[in-house]
Amino acid sequence: MGFPLHPIIQLLMLPLWVQGSGNLHRIKHNNNETAVLGENVTIFCNLTTPADVMQITWQKIQDSLPQNIGTYSSKYGEKILPPYTDRLHCEAIEPNSSFITIREVTFEDEACYKCLFNVFPHGSHGGQICLNIITVSELRTELQSNLDSEDFLRFTYSAVGKPAPQISLFPLQILMNPPEESLALNPNGTVTITKMYNVSLETVRSLGIQHLIVHMDHPLRNEEKIIPLSVKQECTAGFSYNWLPKVGAFITVLCSSFIIICIIQRKKKFYRREHMDLRQLVGRRPLGGEKKAEIGNLR
Repeated sequence: MGFPLHPIIQLLMLPLWVQGSGNLHRIKHNNNETAVLGENVTIFCNLTTPADVMQITWQKIQDSLPQNIGTYSSKYGEKILPPYTDRLHCEAIEPNSSFITIREVTFEDEACYKCLFNVFPHGSHGGQICLNIITVSELRTELQSNLDSEDFLRFTYSAVGKPAPQISLFPLQILMNPPEESLALNPNGTVTITKMYNVSLETVRSLGIQHLIVHMDHPLRNEEKIIPLSVKQECTAGFSYNWLPKVGAFITVLCSSFIIICIIQRKKKFYRREHMDLRQLVGRRPLGGEKKAEIGNLR
């Protein structure tokens, strides 16, 4: 029939090349990538050996099934498929190196992505990168007085994150008991952590504590807050008014003592002045015997 034998031999040997090409063509990539919610992320994939790459295809593994999201070829350029038409950029730095950039990542983007290099004539070779999305909220704190008791304050803090943030309170010696802690898993995969403490006002006063320190640890960032324990909070929240009569009595005694001292000082001053006037009188006028005796009787 006149068919050339060379192409037929290539077709017969193609399955053997594809099967055995794993050792010839290796893909260099990170197994895991981390992205911050709302920011951009770029994923790289490199073919380590020189090859004739016809096309690079990026897939998202959705429910264990691969879904094409973008392709790049030197002939047709970039082609982005829904639903990433406006959020994905796919490009090849070199014929054997490619990357995709996902803009403003959401939790729906958390998945595994596969890069496939279509190499002529050996078929496709790929690697898989799993994307993890992280986020954390601001640390929220609240210091409240307890209406049922004047001995302590109730301190509450909370934060939302993925993974769950670790939060600590210092100093520990002012706490009356272990905290009440709750963890709530939200539908989007984030965790809300809430802790409530009872702060002993007696310990706060005895140690002279002026503020609380709350520290939050998270892979995205660390945060620290200083919560002042103001005089107003302490008075309205926990200090008893039983000390008011004692203070009043102390002030009364102090005022009475001051008045008595003033009276004594005035009497002493008056006596000294009278005595001085008498001495001046004696020194100015010569006195007879009877007058001296009379003055002596006055003394």
